[in-house]
Amino acid sequence: MKNKGFTLIELLGVIVILGIIGVLVTPLVINLINGGKEDVNNMQVEAIKRAAKNYTNANIYSMDCTENPCDITISDLKSSGYLESKDLKNATTEDPISDNDIVRVIRENGKYKYIYPVE
Repeated sequence: MKNKGFTLIELLGVIVILGIIGVLVTPLVINLINGGKEDVNNMQVEAIKRAAKNYTNANIYSMDCTENPCDITISDLKSSGYLESKDLKNATTEDPISDNDIVRVIRENGKYKYIYPVE
């Protein structure tokens, strides 16, 4: 009577092949995850800049950005309804974005430039 099943060599071969696949695929998956976090962070920065642009357009006559740059805080954007009031965080570093962070608005040649994050 012949025993049905796998030999030890066959099982070791499958385990080695799975290990090689794991070693090859793991860095690719990690790079995809990190790239996705960077994309989310870039989209969030653009959303903050758009919110500052909308805020500036709504308050254009009360803001004087001709001589000096204007600073708009995240708190201003949240309280005015241009950003959601939930806590924001940097997707790549997991650090929270403070309500005291600012978006700097500079007027150059008749056009507004929005800088975030300000260093």
